[in-house]
Amino acid sequence: MSGSAPPPPWTKTLVGAALDVLREPDPIEKARLGEAAAKAWLDGSIPLAYDDETEEDPPPPDKPARSEGLVRLVPPGQMPKLGKGGSLHSRQSILHSLVHTESWAIDLSWDIIARFGKEESMPDEFFMDFVRVAQDEGRHFTLLENRLRQLGSYYGAFPAHDGLWDSAAQTSHSLLARLAIEHCVHEARGLDVVPTTITRFRSNGDECTANLLETVVYPEEITHCAAGVKWFTYLCLRK
Repeated sequence: MSGSAPPPPWTKTLVGAALDVLREPDPIEKARLGEAAAKAWLDGSIPLAYDDETEEDPPPPDKPARSEGLVRLVPPGQMPKLGKGGSLHSRQSILHSLVHTESWAIDLSWDIIARFGKEESMPDEFFMDFVRVAQDEGRHFTLLENRLRQLGSYYGAFPAHDGLWDSAAQTSHSLLARLAIEHCVHEARGLDVVPTTITRFRSNGDECTANLLETVVYPEEITHCAAGVKWFTYLCLRK
């Protein structure tokens, strides 16, 4: 049908779909693939794993694919100050930082599914929760990236750091560690600063961005922290 999205390149499983997202270098296409995978899993169109037990899913990549040169990466300690939103440049830089974080959050959500779900024999509810988290992160990225362009900038216009994935790499050996560090620490810290960020946009006349963060991003990120705590507690009690 004219105007319809092309079919996804995977056909077999949720884990296979997660791997396709992780291997996609373009961040906009990454978000699109993630949305398609989430919808397919949530409506029951694809199973979790290969039906043939002799066929195994390949391991997830050590680091998700990224378009080379799209964003200039610097060490976290060398990041320029974002400012307090008093200028358009400052608001663009804050929003760019959020877009970059959401781009990595897409990968983190699909990585936890591909890397740990089967290995740890997690129940279907685990996959359901993190598919929904991944779907939210993709939507956040898309909405914030669109808003950044509306403000006259684009993803890649400012430097960024990959500290979020550095923590993921350090916890790639343990689901318990991944949940503790990424969801119970990093996401919780992110939530702590969102109200201040909303105030900065609103007080400087950017009601559109403030409303986007306040009505969409912030409440959904609270549920992501809750999912991390839920499954961290589950693993602790199971052990």
